[in-house]
Amino acid sequence: MARTADGTRLNRLEELKGLLREREHATAAELAAEMGVSLRTLNRDIALLRQNGLPIDADRGRGGGMQLHRSWSLGRLHLDHLETIDLLLSITIAEKVGSPLLLQHLTSIKRKVSATFAEGYQGRIRDLRRRIIVGAPATLNVVNSYVPPSRANLALISQAFFEQRQVIIDYEAGDGVVTSRRIEPQFLYFNAPVWYLITWDHLRDDIRTFRVDRIRSAELQPTTFRVGDPKIYIASADRSASLL
Repeated sequence: MARTADGTRLNRLEELKGLLREREHATAAELAAEMGVSLRTLNRDIALLRQNGLPIDADRGRGGGMQLHRSWSLGRLHLDHLETIDLLLSITIAEKVGSPLLLQHLTSIKRKVSATFAEGYQGRIRDLRRRIIVGAPATLNVVNSYVPPSRANLALISQAFFEQRQVIIDYEAGDGVVTSRRIEPQFLYFNAPVWYLITWDHLRDDIRTFRVDRIRSAELQPTTFRVGDPKIYIASADRSASLL
């Protein structure tokens, strides 16, 4: 019972930190009502967060509110493979767009984000970034045939890419023919809004590019692979992406 109570309180404290991070200013009564706890419980939680070093500023007087001090940071980021790839892709796209507005603080953002990952993990993040390529926007013909991929397939493919594991896919070509392929998802290639997998295809025993939205099913395999020469794979993708 005590362990359950401790777990409930930890979850509540995390929720409270999230609310304080989202709000520029909130009263104790507002926070208590949103979390469904008494004002007394909320004040105890606030006191505990302060004891643990969270810089919570409070306004004095009747109806005063509270907020996190501006210097407070997120601390360590805990991201799964999907969140990591989404973050890396967003940064890579911002770099490729080349907008002065986007690039003004990008170097500092990259440095800070990299620093939040666990020690020894940053090399892996750099390797992943090198495997994400952003090309030109997709052609009109490609966009007209594009359908957003299923979340289930996207999650599994992202995991295979992240963990460098082979995956068996059922792939529907442009003519409607479906084939089963065992592939190694070597690189992700993005022609907005279409994602491609640049792979080693064991059926063809060669490099092949697949549109992610045409993958009808996917099955993760335990077999891992090594990343190949990016120049060879990217050259293949540049040739074939506009034709798929």
